[in-house]
Amino acid sequence: MKKILILFFLTLVIFACDRFEHNLEPTSDNENYIIDFFNTFADSISTFPESLSGIMSFYNEDYNNNGVTKADVEDFYTTFIIINTPIFLEATLIDTTDNNIEWRLLATLLSGETFMDTLISDVLIETEDSYQFYGNQADMRNVIVELFTGQWCSNCPSAEEALHNLRMQYGSRFSYVEYHVGDQLAGDFSDIFGYYPNTGTLPLGIVNGNAHIIYSAPSVEEVQAEIETAITPLLQESLLALLTDVQTNLTDTLLTASVQIELDPSIPTDNLSLVAVLMEDYNEDYPNYHGDPHHNIALKRITVDISTLNLDDPISFEINELDVLPQWYMDNATGLPEDLTLVIWVQTLETPYNQNSCAVHNVIEVSL
Repeated sequence: MKKILILFFLTLVIFACDRFEHNLEPTSDNENYIIDFFNTFADSISTFPESLSGIMSFYNEDYNNNGVTKADVEDFYTTFIIINTPIFLEATLIDTTDNNIEWRLLATLLSGETFMDTLISDVLIETEDSYQFYGNQADMRNVIVELFTGQWCSNCPSAEEALHNLRMQYGSRFSYVEYHVGDQLAGDFSDIFGYYPNTGTLPLGIVNGNAHIIYSAPSVEEVQAEIETAITPLLQESLLALLTDVQTNLTDTLLTASVQIELDPSIPTDNLSLVAVLMEDYNEDYPNYHGDPHHNIALKRITVDISTLNLDDPISFEINELDVLPQWYMDNATGLPEDLTLVIWVQTLETPYNQNSCAVHNVIEVSL
């Protein structure tokens, strides 16, 4: 029993100390939908332990919250039954920002005495008709797609929608950025556009640096299936590069940041770079060719050669001239958008580009 209780409280510490480093794009009704989801979840919590199987249905099969899996969550709730003392559970929503959620779990004894009172941080993922708890997916292999697009491009909206759908499906394990070309959202991304092999037409999508190159987007369904086929084996690969402890400081003109990088010895450090993209999460003021809002719009991109750096220490970097933004922001004098995300990844960048070796090793996002 003592061993079980120790495991029980260790699990609580894991849950309560979780940090958010991911952001999912909200829609106008997202908050109300999340509240409805949570109220249904809270109803199941209130009828515990009879509702244990129902409670677990709210957790995605791939749930991972700082290493805590769905099986660990079930063990956590089962512990209340093993204690062999009547416990009443109550769940209360504290805060929700986009799909990030913080809630309170209160456990009381029959006497009314508080047995446990803790805050739990989590991330939600959208399902077909609601949400599920997904965790922050820390310490897992993540992938990224770099999409070159433009408002004038008639085929690009299919690729954009497919990527957004995959983001909703895979949560923080899947990232993507939009590099705009030849429109008012366009930044200076000519170097990276010229680095990857391409036909000069859009959309152009690069999956994890070297996994797959997309030249067309015949339909949302087709391009989504194409990308999913490419990322599925990547998500199952072992984690060989860990990015943690992202620190940021943002002013009107400068972003300074640092990240801790741990590499498996099997990853060669030759031509190894840190790539960082500052992006706006959502823009409906200047829509795509189909009149839909854009997501994940790259504002600035930098690369840092880390091949000779001591990775025992955090890697520091900066993104400057934030007062010089793509034309849309300059024309409207809006300055930096409020919904900013920093996407960081480690990639081998040989010159010239090598399809077989210029891979992205892992990705992390931080909402600013």
